[in-house]
Amino acid sequence: MTQNEREELIFDLAQYRVSKLSKAGLVAMAVDQMCLLLSNETDEQLLKVSLGYQPKENKNKNTAKGF
Repeated sequence: MTQNEREELIFDLAQYRVSKLSKAGLVAMAVDQMCLLLSNETDEQLLKVSLGYQPKENKNKNTAKGF
């Protein structure tokens, strides 16, 4: 298999596998990929790209957990 054929096969397989994912699966894959990309950034870059980000507040802090 040539390098070009290998790249085409990888691309075709990726398209096929992604087309079989549910919406939740696509979101999970996107989040995982974004985490991978962000993990390669420096602390300074992470702080720079986080400007304007507001973490979600837990609305139900006093709710019971478990059964």
